[in-house]
Amino acid sequence: MSFRSRDPIHNFIYLPADLAPIVNSSPLQRLRNIRQLALASLVYPGALHTRFDHTLGVTHVAGLMAEQLKVEGAELRLIRLAGLLHDTGHGPFSHVSEASLDWFGDKEKLKPEQKEHKIHEAVTAEIIRTDPELCQIIPDAERESVIQLLGNGYGRSVLKQIVSGPLDADKQDYLLRDSYFCGVQYGHYDLAQLQRSLVLPDPDGDLMIDEDGVHAVEQFVLAKYYMTANIYRHRVRLITDQMITRAIRLGIESDNLEPMKRLYTFDGTAGFIRNYQKWDDARFMETFSPVHGSPPGPKSGAMLRRLRERKLLKEVFKDPIGKPYHSKSWETLRGLHKRAADTLSKAVAQRVAAYLTEQLGLKHENAIDPDFVIAHSYGIKSARESSRNDEEGILVNVKPAPQPFTDESTLFKSINEQYSDNFVVVFAPIEWPNPDTKDALRARWKEPIRSMIQEEWGRTKT
Repeated sequence: MSFRSRDPIHNFIYLPADLAPIVNSSPLQRLRNIRQLALASLVYPGALHTRFDHTLGVTHVAGLMAEQLKVEGAELRLIRLAGLLHDTGHGPFSHVSEASLDWFGDKEKLKPEQKEHKIHEAVTAEIIRTDPELCQIIPDAERESVIQLLGNGYGRSVLKQIVSGPLDADKQDYLLRDSYFCGVQYGHYDLAQLQRSLVLPDPDGDLMIDEDGVHAVEQFVLAKYYMTANIYRHRVRLITDQMITRAIRLGIESDNLEPMKRLYTFDGTAGFIRNYQKWDDARFMETFSPVHGSPPGPKSGAMLRRLRERKLLKEVFKDPIGKPYHSKSWETLRGLHKRAADTLSKAVAQRVAAYLTEQLGLKHENAIDPDFVIAHSYGIKSARESSRNDEEGILVNVKPAPQPFTDESTLFKSINEQYSDNFVVVFAPIEWPNPDTKDALRARWKEPIRSMIQEEWGRTKT
């Protein structure tokens, strides 16, 4: 007997019967209530699929990859376990929670092994290591092996590459799944042909593709690039993600909400993990922005109310990042100088809020609140760079020696490595006086806001 599930992407998903208790465990079932793409449904109404759907898909695809590469026995079980458990550390609204976990996590209290990875990865490891149900179902040694595999790797390199690499099962599933539920064609590629192209010339070496698979990989990499440009970096998706992140920040720093602090201040303890696993999208919204009654935090509640009612912030400024910004983004600066980036964002928000208040002729009591002005930056990697996972690229099994995919593909050899898009944007809580004049107003505001950002950037760097 095997576990069987209907799936709109893979038709039927079959898993060994001994994995069914893991699928039915609380850590996995919680993922039914966490949407894969956060609030992308506000722009793509069908994007209501969940981390649970995706988890089953990843496990299925990982099994297909293992079958193609003749990975069997204990290694195959380990790969499937990693597929099932890799997303158990997601918080409300999936990846949107990661920024808040990294921002508010108490890194001084973490164990040495917890400091090796990003905090959301450490959360995943602690859930796998300590959850009572998982401890009963999966032996200790297997759970530790899964944690290692999801971290720096375990055993043969091909195991890690199936779970996390440029052609991993995670990407193979989410591109097709997200494309399907968003109602777009950008993420389509030939899954069966890609799978047939996978080869493992050396059992202890790296996963590669054969020469006939170059076009299948081109299709796959372009699907990833187009999904990033059109779905994951869609203007409304960016706005909703940033609104959630700002609501969390305001809830902790301005409203002093203890439940929100406990949810996002990871300290490495079992108490944090127990509490964290009780939260999902619905509980988060109902706790901090109830449908009936007043929210516990005025600032965070007001931002979340906007999301409930789809009264989104507006994009008042967008500019490519270039020499005026020293080719750095807020995220880059934050990674190096967290305080400096925070100071920069707040200073820009203050000035933009005052400027827009004046431009829109608002009275003092209706002035724009700087806490609701968000300065953000983001990038879209070039299609060539999208073919890599960190520094790891895709290898083609050719004679006399394997070659990088980007050298074997005529199409990708013609793509400039430097061709990528990086932008700085500003979102604000305004209503356009006249929708027909929106573009004209943004054009008029562009140079003044650009000057404000450049001036504040200069002060921050000095």
